[in-house]
Amino acid sequence: MLKRLYDWMIKTAAGPNAMWALVAISFAESSFFPIPGDVLMIPMMLARPRDSWRIAAVATISSVAGGLLGYAIGYWGFDLIGRPIL
Repeated sequence: MLKRLYDWMIKTAAGPNAMWALVAISFAESSFFPIPGDVLMIPMMLARPRDSWRIAAVATISSVAGGLLGYAIGYWGFDLIGRPIL
């Protein structure tokens, strides 16, 4: 399973849709997904060192947006989901 994930990350990092994959993973990771965006960001930066700052900025912005979604889920979803669980 980890080998497939590793192969997918390397293939995606070198592909034309790498930035969109990074946005999706960074966004999801900061709200509900347990795998960090660094797994994709590091191979992207190694493949394109000149774009490192842009890649980091995109990951940061999408992670903050995902964090806002995670906060909203906790803020508005606590009474509906969280309180019954507690």
